[in-house]
Amino acid sequence: MILNYLKLAFRNAIRQPFYTLVNVVGLTIGMVACWLLATYYFHEKQYDTFLPHANRIAAAALDLKMGDTEGITTNTPPPLGMRLAEFPEVEMTARTFALGDVLIRQSEGTESTVFSESSALAVDSTFLSLFEFPMVQGDKNALNAPLSLVLTEKMAQKYFGTTQAIGKSLSLNDRLFKVTGIVKDLPTNSSLSFGFLVPVKDFRVVENFSWSWIWLQVDTWVKFRQPLTETNIAVLETKLPAMVRKHAPSAFERVGQNFEDQLKRGDRYDVRLLPLTKLHLGYPQLSSRLTTIGDGNQVRTLALGGLIILLLACVNFINLSTARSMKRVKEVGVRKALGSSKGSLVGQFLVESSLLSGVAFLLAVVVTWSVLPLFNQLTQIAFTPDSLSSFDVMRVIVALPVITGLVAGLYPALYLSRFKTTDSMKKLTGSANGGFSLVRSGLVVLQFSVAIVLMLGVTAMYRQLYFAQHSKLGMEKENVLIIKNGRHFANPSEREVFRQQLKQLPEVTEATHSTFLPSLGSFGDFYEPEQGEQANAVVQNLPISSFMTDEHFAPTLKLEIIAGRNFRPNSPADSASVILNETAVKAIGWKNPIGKWMRYPGNNNQRFQVIGVMRDFHLGSVRTVIDPTALFHESSKTYRTWGSYLAVRLQPGTEKATIQKATEMWKRAIPNVPFEYDFLDASFANLYRSEQHTASIIMVFTGLALFIGCLGLFALALFMSEQRTKEIGIRKVLGASVFSVTALLSKDFLKLVLIALLIASPIGYYLINRWLADFAYRIEIGWGMFVATGAVAVFIALLTVGYQSFKAALTNPVKSLKAE
Repeated sequence: MILNYLKLAFRNAIRQPFYTLVNVVGLTIGMVACWLLATYYFHEKQYDTFLPHANRIAAAALDLKMGDTEGITTNTPPPLGMRLAEFPEVEMTARTFALGDVLIRQSEGTESTVFSESSALAVDSTFLSLFEFPMVQGDKNALNAPLSLVLTEKMAQKYFGTTQAIGKSLSLNDRLFKVTGIVKDLPTNSSLSFGFLVPVKDFRVVENFSWSWIWLQVDTWVKFRQPLTETNIAVLETKLPAMVRKHAPSAFERVGQNFEDQLKRGDRYDVRLLPLTKLHLGYPQLSSRLTTIGDGNQVRTLALGGLIILLLACVNFINLSTARSMKRVKEVGVRKALGSSKGSLVGQFLVESSLLSGVAFLLAVVVTWSVLPLFNQLTQIAFTPDSLSSFDVMRVIVALPVITGLVAGLYPALYLSRFKTTDSMKKLTGSANGGFSLVRSGLVVLQFSVAIVLMLGVTAMYRQLYFAQHSKLGMEKENVLIIKNGRHFANPSEREVFRQQLKQLPEVTEATHSTFLPSLGSFGDFYEPEQGEQANAVVQNLPISSFMTDEHFAPTLKLEIIAGRNFRPNSPADSASVILNETAVKAIGWKNPIGKWMRYPGNNNQRFQVIGVMRDFHLGSVRTVIDPTALFHESSKTYRTWGSYLAVRLQPGTEKATIQKATEMWKRAIPNVPFEYDFLDASFANLYRSEQHTASIIMVFTGLALFIGCLGLFALALFMSEQRTKEIGIRKVLGASVFSVTALLSKDFLKLVLIALLIASPIGYYLINRWLADFAYRIEIGWGMFVATGAVAVFIALLTVGYQSFKAALTNPVKSLKAE
């Protein structure tokens, strides 16, 4: 019986090649979309699950509130790990500290090649035992010895041409480290990413702050003795406030602050423990220096999008099958007259839909493998064929042809098998007369509602991204060259000579050096406005993002000084001066800030006098509000580092020539350090890389959804015009114009698209508002966006239906009526 069903299904498919092609193409596209997005979903969902005991590892985080500033961050103080290890629930802890740009030089061979690497971590000796990363060479004790070095396979191959590198040496920032272990390359869905591991004890900067609960520059990882549950996490977290109150106050007192008084004023310093396997998607508002934070809602939405596209393809199948039912009613009547039961008829039609679904699945396998490189470019994730065939993905994919066959075929099967034998033989087909049934109309509306919601979403995302990248940031980020590795000059004087040489280039209008630059981080710490009768400060301490720079910083970035003055060249007095932004002044509560004083407890209560106020400018993404910000002159030695970056303002159109000249100058100044550069506008654009990728993915799949909808609409319009051939001929004989016939055939479809627009608009508005809520600065959602999107949707539908309607209207009425 099944074999007979298959033969009949094959014959019916061959008999209607165009409609078969429409269904197969639609189902194939739907399955490909579903497959690719399922792969992406499980990749994001399974972050860190490759680790043997990922379910026992948590990241320590601080839930902070200092004045008006609050948030949760994995940036933690150095002593926290040691204190957490004292609890019986904890097996071990480990700290990680990002070393930033490190100069790597091979110590062996006649030629020495220098690379600048940003993937080096200083870690505790327990790090390898805690995470249990797969080792190619060495073991978990590889970081016990001073100046030991663990590489990933990729870095071992890069520097030694082999993974058998135990005993070899590399120079990191002119210190010789010996390779003691090789770690297997980490998968792309690892929260931690590194190329080099070295003992944290070999870096004095962390050890110097081993007492501090204010210096939040390390990440702390905790391994429990038992698998993590909400209960055992909550039990341990209830003990942590007492631990903090026991150890933190002395550290705060050391810098002149009273920890208990701050808590009484409403400040917060709570330690949280976040499960590693939930870190990537579970905490979208988390601030983290090392780990990659994703958006769980976004990932789930994309996965749902794959299913929706497949559903739209099924809608095409249902619509075309029910619309074409009139041509198969006689077949149903004959089969019933010959004794076929309703069940056997349903089975026949389900076999037909399953056959098409199976063919679509085979094509989807080929297409998915073929487009994988393009999908990798779209997502910026290196998926492999193994990713497509992972166990979790295949559980979904293997079910696709079965589910699709049932979903697409069940309603048409029940619909066709319901006709009575006598009605079937008389061609009394009820709603199968080629017109619009309620179900068919509803499905067309569903298709275009989904497509319009996606179009609205993509439009809003690209408008927001354009706003973020082109809005006024309080500075001019265009035509600014960033030169990295500035801290590798032998001393600040040599760096200043290099800056002056850059300034002399005809292409350069200004140049500065700074510890940090907007979009590339800042140094955050607490500062205290001095109290007193004339101070009028409303806060006792304030977290401030700071830059240690020179008098050229403001003119290079074109920052606006709105009160007071900029730093003066060669002014010893400015070593004790500070320039604040508007937000800092407002947070402190000063009405007349010029001449006021503030102290920096982190550097022996060093005092600074406010000499200027600058207009607010963005340090990072428009997702976050502008922080209180301060500029200190580099002569103040506010903190123990100096100019990591040089920023150079160029004449427009001189980028290539300037880079060429700057490279030659760099080679003469510090020949053993690579010349690395970027542009400030590109650096800001990089802040929105995740949103850009998401918008690109949604745009592609919106196009697919629209294509599937138009494909079905075109096929449906073709069928409807075939069914109304006689009517069209009579109307033309009676004098109807081509335009009136075209309008007659198109209007029903356009009504459905307009209904879809009315349904999609409030849904789109709600979803767009939810997405924009994550941005502190965002676009306004105006009615124009909905009108424009609706106009595009109507135009596409009109183009799709109008072509077929126009073609039908041009048909010679003699041919239309000949059969009659």
